[in-house]
Amino acid sequence: MKLFSEGFQFIINTSLFKNTTMGVETDLSLQNRKTPIVLYTPNGKEKGLIITFTGFSMSGYKDPRIAIVNNAFKKMGYRVITPKINPIDSLIIHPQCVDEVKEVINGISNDPILNPNKFRPAIFAPSFTAGIAALAIAEMPHNTVSSLCLLGSFSDFESTIQFALTNEENQDNYGMHILMKNFLKYEIGENAEMEKLVHTALEDNGLKRTTHLLPEVKANSNPQTVEFYEKLVSNTEFRKEVIMKAWTKIPDFENWKHRLDVSIHAHKITCPVAIIHGNGDQVIPTSQSVLLHSLIKEKNKKVHLEISNLLDHGDLKLSFKIFAEISNLAKAFSFFTTHCRKLKDFSTKNGSMA
Repeated sequence: MKLFSEGFQFIINTSLFKNTTMGVETDLSLQNRKTPIVLYTPNGKEKGLIITFTGFSMSGYKDPRIAIVNNAFKKMGYRVITPKINPIDSLIIHPQCVDEVKEVINGISNDPILNPNKFRPAIFAPSFTAGIAALAIAEMPHNTVSSLCLLGSFSDFESTIQFALTNEENQDNYGMHILMKNFLKYEIGENAEMEKLVHTALEDNGLKRTTHLLPEVKANSNPQTVEFYEKLVSNTEFRKEVIMKAWTKIPDFENWKHRLDVSIHAHKITCPVAIIHGNGDQVIPTSQSVLLHSLIKEKNKKVHLEISNLLDHGDLKLSFKIFAEISNLAKAFSFFTTHCRKLKDFSTKNGSMA
């Protein structure tokens, strides 16, 4: 039970005792620019440094859901930093996301003010950004990070897109609209009215508007554009055909496909990895994490997979089942945090890297 204590703390503080208080806003200085970050500093001695990333949220790096996660880690004694990743905050899918994640990890790690104790940072990332974080770590030198927690990650990006486009059990169309926002233009060309329809639908959903603005935007749009949009939303086969054609028409498509395919690069991830996926995830299927686990495990024995009935797409579902499964989920989160406490360039007595 003691082994799982941090995992239990994390679950309790992200479900029963949620704290959405935002940390201190400041900037991270990079080579040619600055980027905003939010910093959470614990009271007392720090155990380690955790860099957290948000998913594709309308609130960006200030998403209240990541604030809950950050405050939970802070309460456990960890310094936590959430950086703004420009394309992710703009809901843009692009290989540039990988480069920005790498840049901010290095920047935070080497910043004497943000990382005064010289910890090797641990990384926590959900959903689409989990895959991006995995790709970033795969491209970075060995021992750059202490551990990695991937929550609901993709592995094969192309098959994940197809799932998101065709899964009729998913009643939430947010992910589908993300794909439309990113790829539709490559099939139908630039269309300001279509872009406004898609973006308004994303805002209605992501901002949880009580009164949706999409009906008004539809009323003021070209009827043919509205008809095409509604067919995309309602007709699964049509949507899949249009968006998958668009996906293949991206400029430099082969480079995109290779760069965003975690399954190709997973064997290069050498740090301890906790892979957690909700069994009820209707956006990214659990099979993606099962695949990722098998690929990482070929070269890296420090990998833990937990498929949990307590999670859907990253959100904890409290029910009576929690008493039967909470220990397994706590073990997965504890696996992540127990590897978060490494110092940069820390060596063991025999001189090998810890």
